[in-house]
Amino acid sequence: MMKYVEVAKIMFKTQLIYRFDVAMTVLENIGKVLFAWLVWGAVFDGQGTIGGFHFEAMLFYYVVSSFISTLDLSWNVSGEVSWQIRNGRFSKYMVIPVNPKVYFLAKSLGTSAYYALFALPVAVICGMLFGVEVRIEQISVVLLGLIMIPIGTAFMVMYHYFIGLLAFKFQDVGLFRYVQATIIQFTQGGFLPLNLLPDVAFQIIRLLPFPHVVFTPTMLIMGRASLQEGLFSLGILIAWSFGLIVAIQIAYQRLRVRYDGVGA
Repeated sequence: MMKYVEVAKIMFKTQLIYRFDVAMTVLENIGKVLFAWLVWGAVFDGQGTIGGFHFEAMLFYYVVSSFISTLDLSWNVSGEVSWQIRNGRFSKYMVIPVNPKVYFLAKSLGTSAYYALFALPVAVICGMLFGVEVRIEQISVVLLGLIMIPIGTAFMVMYHYFIGLLAFKFQDVGLFRYVQATIIQFTQGGFLPLNLLPDVAFQIIRLLPFPHVVFTPTMLIMGRASLQEGLFSLGILIAWSFGLIVAIQIAYQRLRVRYDGVGA
C-alpha cells in the first residue's frame, strides 16, 4: 500500500511543474461562476425563486459544483490507459508487482489533491465576490457531502480506467470517451441543478452513480438535501463502485489475453 501512497505523493509534487494548467483551471472555475451569474441573473430577473432556488442559492450551487468538478481529473485516465495499451507500454504493469487499477487511482488522487489546494480558495473568493451567503444548519449533512467527494472522485477514476481497458478489444476508444463525456457532465448536474428537471427524469437519473459525484454532495453542502437522501445517494454510489470493480476485474482478466505486448 505504501508504494501507492508514494505514487500519489510523486504526482502531487509533479504538478508543481504544470503551474500553467492549474492557473487555467482556476480561470475556468471563475468563468463557470461568472457565466452562471450572467445567465441566471437574466433568468431570475423579476422572479423570486425558480425550482426552489433563489439567485444567491443558484450561484452557491455553481461555486460548490465547480470546485468538486475540478477535483475530477479522471478523463485523463481513460486516455492514458488506452494510449499505453495501443502503444505496447501497458505490458510493464503485467510484469512489475503493481496493481494497475490502484496505480492509476493513486496517480489521479495525488493530482486532485494538488488542484484542491487552489480550487478551494478560488471557490471561497468567488463566493465572496458574488455575494454568496453560506449557512450551515446541519453539520452531519455537510460532513456527509464532504465524505462523498473523494468517494465520487475515486469512482470516476475507476470508471475511466474501465473505459481505457476497452482498448484491449477496440482499436480506438475515443468514441466511448467523447460520447459519454457530455452525458456524464449533464447527469452530474454540471449544466444545471438536476432537481429542475421533470420529476420522472430526476428519479431515473438519481439511480445512476454520476449525480452522486457532483450534484448530491453539492446539495448536501448547501443544506438542500436531507441526511436520509444523502445516505441513499451514498448507498447508490457505493453499490455502483463495487459493481464497477467487479466489471474491471472481469474485463481485465478476459481482455488482456488479447494483448501481445507490443500493442492491442
